[in-house]
Amino acid sequence: MQDWNCALGKPLAQAVIRATPEDFQVDEVLGFEPDGVGEHTLLKIRKRNQNTAHVARLIADLVGIRERDVGYCGLKDRHAVTV
Repeated sequence: MQDWNCALGKPLAQAVIRATPEDFQVDEVLGFEPDGVGEHTLLKIRKRNQNTAHVARLIADLVGIRERDVGYCGLKDRHAVTV
């Protein structure tokens, strides 16, 4: 902490908030149960320090489809652990 002059004296404590991706974890709640019927494949992916669009691109490349054909529930914080 910098050596600043403080009107009411030095702070009593210091803290670091959200220093690692594990400090911020997000689990998506779908609101439905997959029934195994239909033409889509549902993947549950855990990612750490990755941009959602980048992961969608990697999946598309891996399975040989267009990136726009990969959907996702939402955009989550990149600097986090998300499922």
